Amino acid sequence: MPGMIHDPSTAWDGPFPYEVLAPAGADPDTPHAEMQDLSFELMARGLMTPRTQRAWHELRTTRRRLLADVLLYAQEAGPEAVAAAREAAEAEEAAEDAEPDVPPEAEEWLRPPWAPAERLADELDGVPLPPFPGPPPEPLDALVRFDR
Repeated sequence: MPGMIHDPSTAWDGPFPYEVLAPAGADPDTPHAEMQDLSFELMARGLMTPRTQRAWHELRTTRRRLLADVLLYAQEAGPEAVAAAREAAEAEEAAEDAEPDVPPEAEEWLRPPWAPAERLADELDGVPLPPFPGPPPEPLDALVRFDR
């Protein structure tokens, strides 16, 4: 199946037909008219067995062939590209776990707009904050009333 991947986690009643008919040259790109005539090719090459006959029967009808095609995914890249994409995803995940860098424009926006604000921030740096009051004295459920 060039360019197409069958999802092995999907259920199919028996062996997947494209995999069975691959030795005969049948793949998802095979035109439907050729797929319907594939039985002659299978018989001429001595490949017609009950297994290949069942696979051919499943792919010669439009309804069953479309059902098989739904379980295929396009493979647009080779194993090297898949490995590179996996490495890029792992690097991105590692970058997300690292401490975020502050972009230069954000540093500019976070800077106080005038000098007295900087002095005020420096003066308030050591001021202790009042303790957190904690949870409300009664449960929040008691504060909410519903119409009955």
